[in-house]
Amino acid sequence: MAIVDLSSSSSFPVIKVITGVGTTQQEIALPKGKLQITAGAAAAIYICTSGVSDGAAMPSDKLSIPSDQLLELSLSYSSGDKISSFAVAAQSGTADIQIILERA
Repeated sequence: MAIVDLSSSSSFPVIKVITGVGTTQQEIALPKGKLQITAGAAAAIYICTSGVSDGAAMPSDKLSIPSDQLLELSLSYSSGDKISSFAVAAQSGTADIQIILERA
């Protein structure tokens, strides 16, 4: 898979649906600044913020998001301690994953 690059986004909120995401990492590049990320899908998915590598297996440090649920993460202003990307993956099969980026 190719990285979904949202790093140049300047109008918020950004709503992105990534279709057909499998069980390996789908990396999403983030814009600079303080953000709130919301992620979820009709199918159960994983999200990770460390060990991110597009197309790789999900790392052991990941969070499970149950089907039909959303997870919100708030990210810092500081570019020195804020992640620049995160990854999502289906827990099994494929999933159409919904991502919302908002300025926090």
